[in-house]
Amino acid sequence: MKKSRWIGAATLQSLLLFFATTVPALAQNERITLDLNNVPLISALDSIQQHSGYRFSYSLELVPLLKESRVSIHFKNHSIEKVLSLLFAEKGIKYRVIDNMVLLSKSPPASTKRTDLPGLIQVIKGKVADKESHSPLANVSITVLNASMARGAITDSNGFFLLEIPVGRQSLQFSSIGYQEQLAADIIVVSGKETFLTIELQESVKTLREVVVSQGQSRNRALNSMATVSAHVVTPEDASRYAAGYNDPARMVSALAGVLSGGNGRNNIIIRGNAPGGLLWKLEGIEIPAPNHFSRGQGDAGGLFSIVGAGMLSNFDFFTGAFPAEYGNALAGIMDLNLRKGNSDKAEYALQVGVIGSEASLEGPISKSKKSSYLLNYRYGNLQFLSEGGIIHLPDNQKSPVFQDFSMHINFPTRKAGEFSIFGIGGISKTGYYSSNDSMMWRRDPGTQLDKVERHLIGVLGVKHTLLLPNKKTYLKSTLALSYQSDRLTSKELDNNYHFWPKDSSRYSYPTIRFTTSVNHKFNSGSVVRAGMTYSHFFFSIYGMNYDQNRVSQVFLDQHGNTGSIEGFFQWKYRLSPNFEINSGLHATSFLLNHKYAIEPRLGGKLNTGSNSFLSFGFGMHSRIEPISMYFTRIKEPGGAITQPNLDLKLTKAMHYVLGYEKMLSKNLKLKAEIYYQYLYHIPVVDNPGSIISTINNLYGLTDTAYASKGKGYNKGIEITVEKFFSKNYYFLLSGSVFDSKYKPANGQTYNTRFNTNYLVNALAGKDFNTGALKQNTFSINVRATSHGGFRYSPGRVATDNSGKTYLLFPPEETYSQHMSRYMRFDAGLKFRKNNRSYSWILSLDVQNITNRENVLEVEPTLTQGISYILTQQ
Repeated sequence: MKKSRWIGAATLQSLLLFFATTVPALAQNERITLDLNNVPLISALDSIQQHSGYRFSYSLELVPLLKESRVSIHFKNHSIEKVLSLLFAEKGIKYRVIDNMVLLSKSPPASTKRTDLPGLIQVIKGKVADKESHSPLANVSITVLNASMARGAITDSNGFFLLEIPVGRQSLQFSSIGYQEQLAADIIVVSGKETFLTIELQESVKTLREVVVSQGQSRNRALNSMATVSAHVVTPEDASRYAAGYNDPARMVSALAGVLSGGNGRNNIIIRGNAPGGLLWKLEGIEIPAPNHFSRGQGDAGGLFSIVGAGMLSNFDFFTGAFPAEYGNALAGIMDLNLRKGNSDKAEYALQVGVIGSEASLEGPISKSKKSSYLLNYRYGNLQFLSEGGIIHLPDNQKSPVFQDFSMHINFPTRKAGEFSIFGIGGISKTGYYSSNDSMMWRRDPGTQLDKVERHLIGVLGVKHTLLLPNKKTYLKSTLALSYQSDRLTSKELDNNYHFWPKDSSRYSYPTIRFTTSVNHKFNSGSVVRAGMTYSHFFFSIYGMNYDQNRVSQVFLDQHGNTGSIEGFFQWKYRLSPNFEINSGLHATSFLLNHKYAIEPRLGGKLNTGSNSFLSFGFGMHSRIEPISMYFTRIKEPGGAITQPNLDLKLTKAMHYVLGYEKMLSKNLKLKAEIYYQYLYHIPVVDNPGSIISTINNLYGLTDTAYASKGKGYNKGIEITVEKFFSKNYYFLLSGSVFDSKYKPANGQTYNTRFNTNYLVNALAGKDFNTGALKQNTFSINVRATSHGGFRYSPGRVATDNSGKTYLLFPPEETYSQHMSRYMRFDAGLKFRKNNRSYSWILSLDVQNITNRENVLEVEPTLTQGISYILTQQ
């Protein structure tokens, strides 16, 4: 038995030191001119906002005073301080200017001391908008729920608000006439970094209908308003909270029902029994290659960890089935990432140092008056340090894995032309293996006879434009992006004379230009339509070569060129009543290489059954273009002719059916269940009546096989989640799935897929302890347990040919009939946050596989001096 524990027992995965501080803001020097006679004070504030870059935020108790007090003002080229001192003279109103925000509050009596903001305080600000039209909402009331005294604010005419509240976990409630109230809970407010929130309120179908959206409901409502089922909102706090999350969006979602990890040390995910390649990644609304370090090659949707860390992300949607009509080119799931915006008022920076690597980020304003901002992040790491320290186990002949990445988001709002942003991510990772000169080592581990180099590169650079039309009911969104993905693998083999011979070589690069545009129009509170299109132009350079046992080379891929695809969609959301909504739509895809296309209807609905419970359903037809290299596989026919039989492959397709139920058992405790059935067809399979080969089981790699679109498969199961949202300083999440995943190759028989583990259980829990004299420092403990039935393999049997030579035989009836041993893993995390006056720091420790359990990840039947099985464990 061979054991390879890449991430070893009780692994010390990260030891992080985090600093954040701010650079003092520059003084505002804008001059104000106004001429108003006997107007309400609140109207004077609106006039200042309209004629300058300043905005006002004020506590709820000031509203009557601002409406009743009347003023006459005649200013010409006055500073803001001069204007405010005259405006609020003897009005009982205090003011404080923070950059271009003016924070108003009621002046306390001279004998009263401020006790509602003890110790360290920080700014929390944001924008409130209509969920359907994205138009800003003015006069929204914001209430701080856990303040010792009533505190809150009112949004200005642009939907902005600003508050000063104590550091720690805070909860805000947002309310406006005609809209459902919404709770934003478990907001982490820290020293040295201002918090920015984007809140979207749902308009009530019936005016003045009072509907309060609780924390559990708001966490389950997708950012995409057209989603009804199998949608999850993921926050950056989830990455920092979950044990072994490593600030990685893919690891964040692996705790959800129906989602299991591809193995220890990797972040590729298997959704409801589908291969990892069925996941579509999007960034800022446009498709991107899977953004991960140390990918194993084409088709691998994962790696060791993501290029984009959670510190760069805002809240994002993750879908596991029956996607809304605007999503295409995906079979299993959607990871719809959004980058957060940099602070447009103050410069901030963060440094992180750990045993894996180091990270630095910068953010701040480009122009405070125009609210433009930048956000930059860079990471570098070398895993050799962990190996030399005995923290992880790397094979003796493995080259040091090295990685670096860069992310950016630059934002340019304008007053009339909409909002422009430039975004980008890029990463490079390299590793490999040295061949061993010890022939005894070859016998123990044939892999040490190979000299291998692996290099993976990915980059995305895009421009995004969003424009809200003057009617405040229609917005346009467009994105243009260039992406690049390349991978290179070369390996050589030592012979008995210590001579190197080529073993195989592959390389590919995919520069891609994509443009997507959409329009969203809200007719009224009950009817919204959205339509759009995407054009993708693919350039490709692909080469694949291998050698047979006689060292005769075979080039199975050698192609250069370009092609494209076109996608379009239309969807309509209609709310029949305050308790029932329908989402319908159509998606179309055309692949220009071989002119294959798909028309995909989508339908979803959600019914409020009362008592804080909901029923939901979803149906959708979905399709996906296979990796371009598959279409150009070269096959040498018996007569010597070279053909490309895969050029005519159809789009791989699936039908999704989902029925869901959710209920708030209490204010912070939610039960959610979904039952699903997914039928897959047009799966590429080897077109041979006796073949059991199907791409439904593929993990990664360039193909050298001829396929036909004749395969089928299905996934069916039920998922249950019980989640206690963070309150009273603790949380937990329990999720369980029971499922069945089958496929049918060309021989017409039905088999288990490689990923049919039959069950999956996740358990997470965490507790915070407030420390320090003011209880504003935090010590956190987080734990996680995962178990599933084990991936499947096909057992081999010993057979003997006519000459008496033994070989391995794989009976078709036993294809993927055996489970590897049950998979179990326990992770733990410790974190301490210290808040100081102008900065904060964090010390954290994540331990993966704390019990040192060795899980079987791969079974490799081999014949060496008889029969033996190599079990790769971790």
